[in-house]
Amino acid sequence: MTRLPLHGALNRTVQPAIAAILLCCFSLLGTASAQSIKAGDIAPFEVVYEVGNNLISAGTARLTLSREGDLWHYSLSTKPRGVFKLAGKGRIDEQSTFVLAGSGDDIQLQPQSYRYRQDNERRRQVDAEFDWDDQMITHVYRGNELTETFNEPVLDRLTATVFIMNALRNDFQEAEMSIFDSGKIKQVAFANMGEEMLSTPLGNIETIRVVNQNASGGSRETSTWFAPSLDYLPIKIEHLKRGELVARLSLLSLDNRVTSLELGGAMPVDEDSELVREEAERLLQEELDLPEE
Repeated sequence: MTRLPLHGALNRTVQPAIAAILLCCFSLLGTASAQSIKAGDIAPFEVVYEVGNNLISAGTARLTLSREGDLWHYSLSTKPRGVFKLAGKGRIDEQSTFVLAGSGDDIQLQPQSYRYRQDNERRRQVDAEFDWDDQMITHVYRGNELTETFNEPVLDRLTATVFIMNALRNDFQEAEMSIFDSGKIKQVAFANMGEEMLSTPLGNIETIRVVNQNASGGSRETSTWFAPSLDYLPIKIEHLKRGELVARLSLLSLDNRVTSLELGGAMPVDEDSELVREEAERLLQEELDLPEE
């Protein structure tokens, strides 16, 4: 097998994995075909996660929901560390605004705008505006402006998590839904896999595990553990490719209407170990479909 430099191998494997887990875990969860949100179900919060896998720590991710009048602001940002920070990789800024349209128990989450940036790379930039009167999305992706129509409820890939958190309050089981993602509308399927007791630094916490993937299939799958006792916030997320763990988000701190806590203690970084080197090379070959020599 050809030996690859550790810095380059890590950069080209775990950094794409970070992007993948953030884009899939936080974004591609989908929604139920009929929204059943109640206005009181949604409340501001801020959560910070450690991003990494069983071998290394790559940085942190901060997920924030706030309100300004009738407009809700939802954002996700990542802060790389170590070799990723030195290489200028792994920084993601994703923002969405939405309103809760309707009244009483008939509330619909309607995205108004969406913005995505990664490592200042123009080819990854996405800007979108939602017109609910004419049911159109106008978006700019890779410098091209396009307009798409939609005939059913649609969410952007970031606000989808707000919905799934609250759908679980109403005995959600499974669904397939239209999600605006990377300049196009995609179909995403997800399912409630049942209750699981999760061991955490806080002790054992009862969670609900939700699994999601593209409705058309594929090698990637995401599991998210939501904690009802913490207002249904996701406290652990794992992204798998071909059944193997690629990246994990683990709770570091949270602040919401239920509690405020900080766990601290980032995962150790052992960038010089031979195990990390071998695993980085293996993941790189899988990601790029390179044959072993």
